Amino acid sequence: MELGLFQQQNLSLVMTAELRQAIAILQYPCYELSQFLQEQAVENPLIELSESPAFFNNDKKKALQKNKTNQDGDVISMMQPAVVSMHDRLLFQALSIPASDEIGSIIRFLILNIDQAGYLDITEEEVKKRFGISSGTFEKAVDSLHQLEPAGIGARNLRECLLLQLKSLGMEEDLAYRIADNHLDQLAARKLKQIAADLGTTVQAVEQAADFIQTLDPKPGRKLSSHSQLGYLYPDLSVIEDNGTYKLAINDHFTPKVQLNESYAHLLKSKSSGAAQYLQEHYQKLQWLQKSLEQRKNTLIMIAKEIVSAQQNFLKRGPEHLVPMTLREVADRIGMHESTVSRAVKNKVIQTPRGAFELKAFFTAKIETVSGENASSQTAKLAIKKVIEEEDKSRPLSDQAISEILASKKGLSISRRTVAKYREELNIASSSKRKRYS
Repeated sequence: MELGLFQQQNLSLVMTAELRQAIAILQYPCYELSQFLQEQAVENPLIELSESPAFFNNDKKKALQKNKTNQDGDVISMMQPAVVSMHDRLLFQALSIPASDEIGSIIRFLILNIDQAGYLDITEEEVKKRFGISSGTFEKAVDSLHQLEPAGIGARNLRECLLLQLKSLGMEEDLAYRIADNHLDQLAARKLKQIAADLGTTVQAVEQAADFIQTLDPKPGRKLSSHSQLGYLYPDLSVIEDNGTYKLAINDHFTPKVQLNESYAHLLKSKSSGAAQYLQEHYQKLQWLQKSLEQRKNTLIMIAKEIVSAQQNFLKRGPEHLVPMTLREVADRIGMHESTVSRAVKNKVIQTPRGAFELKAFFTAKIETVSGENASSQTAKLAIKKVIEEEDKSRPLSDQAISEILASKKGLSISRRTVAKYREELNIASSSKRKRYS
């Protein structure tokens, strides 16, 4: 093999930092984008963030209206109320439990180890090792913990959670208590006949008890969670109905405006080599950030326009009239790559007259109808749900029977396997588990 120096040209794709930033910005929903911009403003002194005037004026108007409404009464603070967590509420309740200092300390420790669903998220061995206590002392502390409200809080598993709730209702001698205590797995599998045989009762009685058990709360911790801890949807786009036509609006008031900090504007013309180089680098970053934000906005608008144009029936008549769309179809119409559209719709929410939906919900698989036309998978799911709601509960329909009904009455050509897939996505049980005896 000959040794030497050779020149060779080749093409390669290089992902620059600016391009990575643009891709990340395109994927951010508005609330995450706002946080990202705050971080950029901390790193770059040339970036100045300002709230949208419309957003500020709206908040100011509400504040003035609230003050005017209450000017004859007590003065209401405009500060954000303090968030009272689930653990704070439980700790406050624990103050009223008569217990020794040792038990009280263990109870407070257990409370702080309850997850948001309301279950104790620590093992007995871990507690015994931390406090150096016996199993009897641990159980005494747990029994005291279970006195807190709502019933079922601090349970170690679903069975204990349900039993605590039934006990609080004085139902220790009832059939429901015995089923929850010893036959929970069989109940989950809807083996009602087997439970009835084991307990020496009728299937109808077991079914009634099972119906009552389903009214209990499997996650009691949610009752103590503050509303401010719950997630909220911040729509990136809105569709507004105006005299039968639909107009598109982008909700950029959720995102602060990025502009040049005028305090540093005169320094950009400075001849000082060190300062000039530093400021020029950060000024270029500012310009690229502004360009990326504008590109994100334009991309979302183009995609949303295609959705609104194609989904007129959905906007007027509801989800069952959703027209099937694919990412590739929209990408071809707006002259972008399919991956760009996929990133743009990720985690984005659009507010419509029919409610708030994720943008990706409008991109569904196509299902062929008997007449040769296309329907969306969402339309098929709604049709399956409706057929099951109208079935005879004593003789529930199989997936094959549902497939045949959809073909004959709804004109949807769907296989049995597809029916089973959509049914599971809708969290609907199989026919054997839907069967009713009363």
